[in-house]
Amino acid sequence: MNDMKKIKFFVSPLVACITLFFLGCEEPKLKQPRETKPDQSQETSNSSGKVDREFTRELAREFAAEFVKEFAKQINHKGISLDANQSTGAFKNSVSKTGLVDPGGKPHPLLSHCSEDVLEFYQKNADCFSILSPEEIPNDLEWQDGSSEKEFSSTNAKRGGTFHAYMRDFPRTLRTIGPDANGGFRSYLLDNNVIGLTHAHPNSDGYYPGTANEWAVGNDGRTVYFRLDSNARFSDGKRVRASDYFFFFYFMRSKHIQAPWYNDFYGKDKFQKVTLYDEQTLSITFYKAKPDVVERVSIRPKPEHFYSELGGEYLTKYQWKPEPTTGAYVALPENVDKGKSVTLVRQNNWWANDKRFFRNRFNPDQVKVSVIRDNDKAFEIFLKGQIDAFGLAKTEFWYEKLANDHSLVKNGYLTKVTFFNQAPPPSYALRINSQKAPLDNLDIRVGFHHAMNFELVLERIFRGDFVRMNTVADGFGERSHPSLKAREFSVDKAVESFARAGYSKRGKDGILINGRGEKLSIEIMTGYKHFEDVLVVLKEEAKKAGLEIKLKVLEQTAAWKMANEKNHQVIFSAFGTFVELFPRFWEPFHSDNAYQEKGDLKYLENGDLKAGLTTKTSTNNFTQTAVRELDHLINQYREEEDLIQITKMAHRLSKIIHDHAVWVPAWKKPWLRVGHWSWLQFPDDWGPKESTDYEEFQVFWIDTQEKKKILNAMEKGEPVSSQPTVREYKKYESK
Repeated sequence: MNDMKKIKFFVSPLVACITLFFLGCEEPKLKQPRETKPDQSQETSNSSGKVDREFTRELAREFAAEFVKEFAKQINHKGISLDANQSTGAFKNSVSKTGLVDPGGKPHPLLSHCSEDVLEFYQKNADCFSILSPEEIPNDLEWQDGSSEKEFSSTNAKRGGTFHAYMRDFPRTLRTIGPDANGGFRSYLLDNNVIGLTHAHPNSDGYYPGTANEWAVGNDGRTVYFRLDSNARFSDGKRVRASDYFFFFYFMRSKHIQAPWYNDFYGKDKFQKVTLYDEQTLSITFYKAKPDVVERVSIRPKPEHFYSELGGEYLTKYQWKPEPTTGAYVALPENVDKGKSVTLVRQNNWWANDKRFFRNRFNPDQVKVSVIRDNDKAFEIFLKGQIDAFGLAKTEFWYEKLANDHSLVKNGYLTKVTFFNQAPPPSYALRINSQKAPLDNLDIRVGFHHAMNFELVLERIFRGDFVRMNTVADGFGERSHPSLKAREFSVDKAVESFARAGYSKRGKDGILINGRGEKLSIEIMTGYKHFEDVLVVLKEEAKKAGLEIKLKVLEQTAAWKMANEKNHQVIFSAFGTFVELFPRFWEPFHSDNAYQEKGDLKYLENGDLKAGLTTKTSTNNFTQTAVRELDHLINQYREEEDLIQITKMAHRLSKIIHDHAVWVPAWKKPWLRVGHWSWLQFPDDWGPKESTDYEEFQVFWIDTQEKKKILNAMEKGEPVSSQPTVREYKKYESK
């Protein structure tokens, strides 16, 4: 170790110790967030209270500087020249070059409101956060504003009324991030409500403005510049600031939110830099020049004034305290009826009310979401007019329970709709936990595939209206594998595969047993009570192949919790799929989302998994997939920029996952089917072509006069239509 290294070796820990001494036992990470900063008089009058932190830090720096000078004298005989100011000021100078603070350590005006801990985070990650002058924005940018895109709402829309919806379980939290936040109610707070920088247009490949009025892609193909809408506001009236996009990454990368998926997804390896230029302009640099880079970096603002900073109290403090939103609807604590319902209220002076692409949307004044745990019970309540719309995808509802000759349809009170859409389907599948015996055996998994008679399910339950999914990435155009097919139901193939795993004899009940007398028995768990009949068919058919299926039907929240903790053998579930250029593989199939150990550290030299690995919970890798070859290809896929290569890799990834046999594809449908009371009205073409749910784009409205008319007619037993109100929208049907 040379002398300069010795100096740094001794000085660095000394400075740290001095700082810790003055800060005492205070734990910054566990502090309550500051609501406001104390003014100068409060700071100077605090002499009898807690020591001022900035003062102690400055004192520590001065102490360290004097120590360095004295230390330099002691080693001067070796001819070493040491600038005391260099060691204590190097960090400050390097950070000041990013524009976050000036040479004196004073925060930039755009960050003057930041709490101490938040500012420290930006400084410690100065390679990710910077502030430049507006003159440093490139002059050759081609700014876009979405003006060439067409609106997809209707000018006939009317404001007012209460939209009545239902959920099958009461939300465990009103947080949208962290444990228990990924329930069905989240879409009302976040997915279908909050406004990001831009939004992908649902009828084209373009974008339309959100909290940003304009955007431009830099020459590097991975940096996107945004000019914010000066009218953008949070629901508490606070203006959306450029620094709220800094804070978004502080929030998403925090361990306090206990959301490892978000920690990784918004990590600095992908979102490499955020730069502020003035109060209205910022840029975000993605790690690669992706074809859809605008969509990828169009994050939503995180209200820094609401959180200030994060600590260990995050989960409890914000459990029932929803954050201010840029969206139309807000959930207020006084409108939460625990265990029964949550009512969202439309903002009276919503900033985007008259904004192009948002006007004539989000029309009801209130959205009341009530808990109805049983789907059949919900249907009965729907028929009574206490729920405005009900999904009719299941054939028993479409053909039997609400047939075209049903009096409510025949008289025009209710409307049945089939809307053909173009979007990647929800990923309905049996997800096999490949680390749970006996499913840790590939032969058992392959046999399980062949024992699942989805062909009969499609014929008997869905009357041929649904079709079989084939891969984990259906619906992505050329990125979907062109020839891969789901394994067919085959008793012979299932039995052969089970025999290779040692289950070759049948017991008296027809179920296969191995040499130790153990039955071939597997539990399928689900939170979808309304699809229990599907699982019953699969269970009965599996007996033909010597497989015993045990069913566990839970409430949806409980099922997700069990799957998140990886305590299942098989779960029947679906994830909503993003409408984007190419599918995602990292979240559900990379081993980093199966185990805590990173990368190849979890593998032996021959590629087998090491023993004693730590399961990673709260991720979307429900299959506990951990395959080294797959990991490496997913890593390459995430880095690739060329769409042709992305397509080839997507095909290979789908094939590897198929061969690993952890994902049994169920079905997909090329349409949406919904029943709604005729007072709930839609645009002439019903909705955008990429609609995956009738509520997604909030283009419907309630005609309160029509509602009165229908209710009066029902009371008198008079029709409001001369023919059944059954409508089919084929504008976007795939040929």
